[in-house]
Amino acid sequence: MRLFMPMVFIMAAGTLAMAVGTMWLGYVFHQLDEVETAGTLACQPVHGITGAYDVEPVPGRNVAFLSVYDERGRADRGQLVRFDLDNPLDDSSWRDRTGGKPILFRPGGISLFEQRLPSGILEQRLFVVNHEGPEVLIYNVEDDGDLTLAERFSHPLLTSPNDVVATGPSSFYVSNDTAEGRQTLRGKAEFLLGLATGYVLHFDGDDWEVAADGLKFPNGLALDEAGGRLFVAEMRAEAIQRYRRDIATNDLEVRGRILLDSFPNNLSFDNDGRLLISAVPQPFAYKAYTERLRDSAPSQVLRIDDGATEVLYQDTGREFSAATVATKVGSTTIIGSAADEKFLMCPANDQTAGASW
Repeated sequence: MRLFMPMVFIMAAGTLAMAVGTMWLGYVFHQLDEVETAGTLACQPVHGITGAYDVEPVPGRNVAFLSVYDERGRADRGQLVRFDLDNPLDDSSWRDRTGGKPILFRPGGISLFEQRLPSGILEQRLFVVNHEGPEVLIYNVEDDGDLTLAERFSHPLLTSPNDVVATGPSSFYVSNDTAEGRQTLRGKAEFLLGLATGYVLHFDGDDWEVAADGLKFPNGLALDEAGGRLFVAEMRAEAIQRYRRDIATNDLEVRGRILLDSFPNNLSFDNDGRLLISAVPQPFAYKAYTERLRDSAPSQVLRIDDGATEVLYQDTGREFSAATVATKVGSTTIIGSAADEKFLMCPANDQTAGASW
């Protein structure tokens, strides 16, 4: 009897602690919130590309590169696809452009850099986070749209890269979401507890430096057209961190946060310079979906306009699951996903909605 009572007390205390912990996680990560269909975008599904995680437009053309990897593990290797919105049914819009290099390839965020050389030739280079490295890859974009692997960069601080934004032909910012890596037990604990162990690195072509630190799971990056402002999706803080960038030195100065009520993923700017945010309404649902523990996960796309946050697209997961990016390509908004078997094309003219490829 003397042993029985303490055991009952310990079991009751453990059960209570688990219940409180579950309620806390549900509240903090919005698992108790009801996600409803909302937004102004009318979209059409494009079937046949699974896991279009990130989208990078080609300036001046109705073309975009897609970073493709199915996070549900139904593909051995990722791909980089050059999708032509004017010719979506052409075979060239559906094939991998990397030539199979590198062999171990799980692409994340991508960024396109272009410059006019003294010879008059337009040079384009595609920067890609490769989670298998972990590393940042640079591909030369050939005239036919194929990609030739040109450079590979890694560093001891680059433990868990997430997104990249180019600042020159061989220079870039890259977000590192947790110090230990998102797949480690410590990295997962850092995310759950909201510890500020993430940072943004800059590589100037020769040297690495920590450009910004003290971040709670930094994810997507967006550099404005003039290059003077860098935006970082601080996922675990449910906020966008704003920085003023010194173009000459690449130094960053904190300019404040934009607070959200969702967990931001990838970022981009639309044609009018407004910030587009692909957000995760419920991270646990997202994780369960990518690990095949559930059949769907909510999606959300936000836009920041004059300091106000507007919902452009929101779905329970019934029509589209686990959105990771929203990018404007010409007059069309493309929404990609971590593992859905399609992506969305949302034209400016709503009359085309309802069709599918």
